[in-house]
Amino acid sequence: MKYRAVIENAIGETRAAVYEGRRLVELHLERESQKILPQTGDEYCARVTSLEPSLNGAFLDLGQNQQGFLTFMNNAAMPRLVEGIHIRVIVTRPETEEKNTTVRFLGEAENNKAGLLWKNDLKNRLKTRFPKITFDEASVSVLDDAVERRIALKGGGAITIDQTQALLAIDVDKGRAPKTLEVCLEAADMIAKQLRFRGLGGLVIIDFPNLRQTRQRNQLFKAVERAFEGDKATVKVAPVSRFGCVELTRSVDYPSLDSLMNTRFGEPTLETQSLRALRQLEREALANRGAQFVLSVSVVIGNWLEANTSIWESDLQGRIGERFKLLKGEGAGFTVQADR
Repeated sequence: MKYRAVIENAIGETRAAVYEGRRLVELHLERESQKILPQTGDEYCARVTSLEPSLNGAFLDLGQNQQGFLTFMNNAAMPRLVEGIHIRVIVTRPETEEKNTTVRFLGEAENNKAGLLWKNDLKNRLKTRFPKITFDEASVSVLDDAVERRIALKGGGAITIDQTQALLAIDVDKGRAPKTLEVCLEAADMIAKQLRFRGLGGLVIIDFPNLRQTRQRNQLFKAVERAFEGDKATVKVAPVSRFGCVELTRSVDYPSLDSLMNTRFGEPTLETQSLRALRQLEREALANRGAQFVLSVSVVIGNWLEANTSIWESDLQGRIGERFKLLKGEGAGFTVQADR
């Protein structure tokens, strides 16, 4: 199957939409503000700070106040470690709220200073994920509406996605749909699509409407397994429980769209709101190249923009010139107005 990625180098972020043939299968986001943090594929010279036999691993200093964890499993070629030694590692999973950055041993370090050796980026990550992928440059606006908490199903009902600290909980609501099994089967396809789209994973609990017949529960289990076929992540699905729940795990090796764009409560983060304001300003300025513009924003958005000018100011000026003013005011959100 041929894969193609549409890349957009937007203000403050890089967006990518991956197509399998003509079918959109994955969305990716890389924020400028996150580039200082260890990401999947980054290589570091790391100093061993402590050995933790109870965890079968070691904690590492990656430099610039960043920490990592190296498991001793699947690292047969690794020499015997001692505290203070420097080694070369590659990030296999970025830091989450629950876990440190995880790394894999590459070899002995050529120097004794902890720090970044090689920085991966979104394009390289996609090349690793899809070896023969091709790239085009265009707008990736579909990403703006890709992290909705509640998603309607065509046949009736809806799914609701909630991220908790321990797991991802998904509720399937039958609504007024007449046939429970049909809602469950459609929801299985939609859930697999959404998890892959958004890069969601870890432990996932899906609460389906109860199916009384064993035959139907088995049919649903097979439908869930089938829905994840072709997913580049590792997915393991448990049979439907007697309470109508399906447990599954999906491996994650990069931050999800939800973690980058939304709070844990499904609301856009301040950074997301701020970049949306700049995106709207750029769109309107390019549509009317002779006008001056006023970007009116809430106090909190204005404060974020003023504190992070290095992320957006010179880039925006290079795209539309100095044809805009930033105005902080009362209220929420933002507006863009032409100032003639």
